[in-house]
Amino acid sequence: MKKNILIALPMILFMASCGNHVLGWPVSDGPASITKVEKDNVKVICPTGAPSVAFYNHAIDENFETNGTPSNIVSFLTSSSPYDAVVIDTVSGLKAIKNGAPFKMHSTLTFGNFFIASTGHDENKTLDPTDKIVLFGQNQTPDLIWHYIYGDTYDSSIEYVTAVSDAAACLASGKNVATGSDVDYVFVAQPVLFATLNNANAKTYGKAGVYANVQELYKEKSGNKSMIQASLFVKNQEEYSIESYLKSLENDINAAVEDPNKVVEGMSKISEDEAKAKFGIAANAAKAVLSQNNGLGLGFKRARDIKDDINSFISIFGMDAISDEVIA
Repeated sequence: MKKNILIALPMILFMASCGNHVLGWPVSDGPASITKVEKDNVKVICPTGAPSVAFYNHAIDENFETNGTPSNIVSFLTSSSPYDAVVIDTVSGLKAIKNGAPFKMHSTLTFGNFFIASTGHDENKTLDPTDKIVLFGQNQTPDLIWHYIYGDTYDSSIEYVTAVSDAAACLASGKNVATGSDVDYVFVAQPVLFATLNNANAKTYGKAGVYANVQELYKEKSGNKSMIQASLFVKNQEEYSIESYLKSLENDINAAVEDPNKVVEGMSKISEDEAKAKFGIAANAAKAVLSQNNGLGLGFKRARDIKDDINSFISIFGMDAISDEVIA
């Protein structure tokens, strides 16, 4: 027995001297983990408008694509999707995951760019139940946000139009051409609001302008929570990671919010017409809206850090709180 102990002792000492490596193999205290390889040429699709401005440094990146129709983007939240990341409104993305989409919510990129604008027609310049109000997107995000803030107080005075561009036309002319009504207030979004207020047609009453910042109204109503508008969803992949790409995106967004000139520098790598087509907004217009207290609502916050804000926001849509399993 003593001889066996003496023989085994050198082997034990040898293994101890190897630290966490035995015969060249790494040993961990827990289950083995796989180090994912960072992927180059990350493919992303994003709606035009405010969310796309976050990718200003990807103007000449063929792997960054945009689409002006949200339903087209949602259709890429599938196992056969060619995209590593999909940017879409938070509610649509989470609903897709609930229905089996093999994606997870990674981060939110826009935190609201809704505003209530006045045409200048209202004589007392105060929103009253008798004022004519135009909303776009009945039973959709703008409508639900409005009713979350105001309840049904103004329902008898609301007229709905289909798209934000239709709402902008009402702001520009002071009339809803579909009904013939004189319009007092319009629920609208940036950057369309900026373009409308800088259009000569918005001089019908000579006083068109911003009446209220919807993000501020939402914070007051929700107990200082942020509106969770457009988010980035990443495809479930075991073999690779796009974390370096997303960290770079986070740095770009923070830089643009601090210095909107960065957006012009990035988007100007392509022609103005190409930029308008790809981003849905010209570089100088994006800069101007960002300069107005970040009117585009750009930011970068990881979903795991803002779960309370996400749950509060999606509850407006009758959705249950998210679980950790849907967060990247």
